[in-house]
Amino acid sequence: MSRRRSQATPALEALAGAERATVLAQLLAAHPDLRPEAEQLALAVLGTATIEGIAGEVAWALGAIELEDLAARSGRVRGRGYVHENEAAWDLLTEALDPFLADLRRRAALGLHDAATVLATGIVAGLYQSRVVEDGTVVAYAGTDAISELAEQTLRDALEVGVAIDSEVAERYWPDWV
Repeated sequence: MSRRRSQATPALEALAGAERATVLAQLLAAHPDLRPEAEQLALAVLGTATIEGIAGEVAWALGAIELEDLAARSGRVRGRGYVHENEAAWDLLTEALDPFLADLRRRAALGLHDAATVLATGIVAGLYQSRVVEDGTVVAYAGTDAISELAEQTLRDALEVGVAIDSEVAERYWPDWV
């Protein structure tokens, strides 16, 4: 049996994410018979996250918040009056976590509870990695309990969408909080 060689597709390879999404949508509209296969591929992609990978992304997202962002959000803020640096830091941390929590809700809504559990565990594990705070960082300005409070909120959010984290898993990824 001879195999067909893949033809070079330089235009497809050059597409950015949004452009690829447009091509996929148009391809599926033109060939609805490909929808089941595309659905299976989408489910596979949504299920590939790892706890360690998510934890690293969360820790990076929190650590990447610049003090300049805090300065822009605190003090006298037009339309808000005076905003204390702790409040502004808290807002920045929650905004950094929002995409992860939205992804958790999205996966749970799709019935991908294993993937949602991995995501919830990874979020809390990333928070756990961020619990030792350096002075002068946005995380430090949020307050000493900010990270643990965000972890508790994440676990509550996970329970609301039907995701519970096993105590053995919790003990493995955040032993000092169990």
